[in-house]
Formats: sequence, C-alpha cells, structure tokens
Amino acid sequence: MTTTTQRRSLRVEENDKNAIVVRLQRNQKDLVQLRTKLNSYRCEPKTHSLFERIESLRSKMDSLSHSNNEIISSLNGKRKTVGIQLDRAKRHLTEFRRLNEGVEEYLNICTGQQSAFF
Repeated sequence: MTTTTQRRSLRVEENDKNAIVVRLQRNQKDLVQLRTKLNSYRCEPKTHSLFERIESLRSKMDSLSHSNNEIISSLNGKRKTVGIQLDRAKRHLTEFRRLNEGVEEYLNICTGQQSAFF
C-alpha cells in the first residue's frame, strides 16, 4: 500500500515537473517576443527616466532568461531536487508575470507619448 502511494506521489510530481517545464519553455519564447517589442523603434526612450526603465526591463529579461534555462536543465536532469526546483520555478513564473506587466506599462507610456506628438 505504501508503494502505491509513493508511485502516485511520484507520478503527480512528474506531471507537475513536466507542466512547469512546458510553461518555462513558453515563457522563454515570450521573453524573446517581449525583447523584440522593446527593441522596436516605437519604444525608443525619449526621456532619461524611460531610458532607465527600459534598461531595467532588459536586465530583468536577461536575468529571467538565464534562470529559466537553469531551472529547465535542472528539472530535466537531476531527480533529487525536483521539489526545490518546482518551488523555484513557481517563483520564477511570478517574476515573469511582474516583468510582463512592467513591459506592458512601458509600452503604454511610449505609445501614449507618441500619440500626443501626432
């Protein structure tokens, strides 16, 4: 009976791991798309504060991309630290959502400024 419970627990953990890996891979693609948006000529910073903001966003993107790859490789590789890596991945997903909100806010500011000039 204990082995059946352990097997179920391992299957649930494996399903969680696979779902997190797929989500992190999607986030990696989303990071590339966000960077493309920020590199658009329409998003060029016009003020010093916007320049600082875009540099901060780019720095966060680089950091998230690097940790994203680390988490994916550790989840695909080591089996012993899956629980720790799942918690790390969940925190990482929360950070990605915050970054995405920051990019959207920056884009809204940029497009709002541009429409005022036309």
